[in-house]
Amino acid sequence: MSSKKDAKIAGLIMAAGGSSRLDSPKQLLSWGNDYLINSIIDVVSQAGIAPIYIILGSQADEIRRVIHHPTVKFVFNPQWQAGMSSSIQRGVEALPEDIDGAFIFLSDQPFITPALIGQISETFLDTNASIAAPRVGSQQCNPVLFRRTLFPELMTISGDRGAKSLLAQHKVAWVDWPDENLLLDIDSAEDYRQALVKRASY
Repeated sequence: MSSKKDAKIAGLIMAAGGSSRLDSPKQLLSWGNDYLINSIIDVVSQAGIAPIYIILGSQADEIRRVIHHPTVKFVFNPQWQAGMSSSIQRGVEALPEDIDGAFIFLSDQPFITPALIGQISETFLDTNASIAAPRVGSQQCNPVLFRRTLFPELMTISGDRGAKSLLAQHKVAWVDWPDENLLLDIDSAEDYRQALVKRASY
């Protein structure tokens, strides 16, 4: 692995899902003065993560049209209906060989912050753990950062649980996070309503 100073950490943003419990793609929900997907990209970019890959699938053209970040890279997953694991694999396949680790971000987790991403990155670089991840209390959250040595294992996962199985199999450096809003992701109209209420109270 590169030295801490020179380490390269990429970001894979999962944006391929079909949002079956919503009337429209969750990536295109309004968030502040923009779309939710752009808000997530903003946070990841502000944290200094590069390169950033957006994994698209369902309604890919519609989502891509609204993304206004010139440096992000797009990866299309034609098998997006097979679950998040297939999107993770398409993202891993796209990563350059000099990447030391990769975050997996969700496109429906609006309360991540640059400070959180920075703390996970620092913990990852300060330890020899294969994985760095946040938790609120005893509950594991996203985003999760994987060392390059685990990329081959990420290529073997399946289904819609993503890479959770790897956390039980490898050393994890935990980052304890005080904000319970990190536990909220948006899967339904009620989740979105709650997220807007929480955002207004920030």
